[in-house]
Amino acid sequence: MREGDQRTLNRKHISPRNTLTREFNTRIMYRSSLRTDETQLPSPPNFSFPNQLKSHNRHAGRVTLMPADTHKDNPSEFPLRRVKPFTHVVDYEPFWSPDGQQILLVSSRHGGLKVHVMDADSIDGGKDMRQLTTGPGEDDSPSWSPDGRKIAYVSIRDGTSQIFVMNPDGTQEKQLTKGLGENIHPMWSADSNRVLFNTTHFSITPQKGKNAPSDNRVIGEKIDEQMELATIRLDGTDLKRLTTGGGYTYASFSPDNRFILHRRIEAGASRIFIRNVDTVDFQNLSGSSDLDGWPAWSSDGRRVVFSRRVNESFQIFVMNRDGSGVQQITDATGEFTNPRWSPDGTRILCSRRSPPNVTLAVFQAPD
Repeated sequence: MREGDQRTLNRKHISPRNTLTREFNTRIMYRSSLRTDETQLPSPPNFSFPNQLKSHNRHAGRVTLMPADTHKDNPSEFPLRRVKPFTHVVDYEPFWSPDGQQILLVSSRHGGLKVHVMDADSIDGGKDMRQLTTGPGEDDSPSWSPDGRKIAYVSIRDGTSQIFVMNPDGTQEKQLTKGLGENIHPMWSADSNRVLFNTTHFSITPQKGKNAPSDNRVIGEKIDEQMELATIRLDGTDLKRLTTGGGYTYASFSPDNRFILHRRIEAGASRIFIRNVDTVDFQNLSGSSDLDGWPAWSSDGRRVVFSRRVNESFQIFVMNRDGSGVQQITDATGEFTNPRWSPDGTRILCSRRSPPNVTLAVFQAPD
């Protein structure tokens, strides 16, 4: 949600605008009227090119979440063709806490689009959800620091998306970015000392293409062509530019901080890449697919979960970190985006649009 003029949202009828993901034309995805319902990370492996990883290690955890409503959630039955909603109302862009016990998300249930937190083992559709951010601006894209001490998120201030950090209870909010550049998709370095984000700060026309559809008119926006990757310290100093050429969005560091996973848009294609932080070598993980987005690491860094456009809808896929072993995980009604692997490797959490609602969904991850 990044448009400057704010629209009144209430508990009965809301029309959310384009989300900050920039990975999907969310005017299509979220703009329809939606009714509310009252109702430690394992040590990362050593990476090398090409990939030498043979399997995915799963670790015991305490999280018990609502299973997918298909074949008793048997991983051998992928892709899942029926998926139960985990929450209701307008809930999206989820992010696990480092211990897997809580979930950050953006929700409309208390009025407006604000950052909330809920228990990961909730059984009441999110009624235990707690609001963390307040104020008139729309908030988006929350992410928890690996050490659990801070939350980064986006808030629209004076019509521009800015990066903020706060404590997990919503206190001590601090703005990190300033100026006219659009700043979105904050993620964390492995040591929790820097925030990685996408920005048009370095562009001479930082607002050009804002709210205009991308060339493919399905995923992203025109402004994505100007997006670069940058990092910044938690006190708002030492801004470092990481890329040139534009088109970089939805980036995240690998668990060992040696690689960056990201989406890039070029000539209308939206593909997933991995780049070496030190050598800046990069590899196309999408191959010939040209409508991929929302990539995220598994907690051990061995695999990637992402969304791919198939049969006119976005579904969840996983692959090895070199692009091999692609497996479709969902083939259900709705649009599945923003996937996140649980810290223990057993579950995948994501946003799902299935009219008239945008909700969260969670299901068992493949072995």
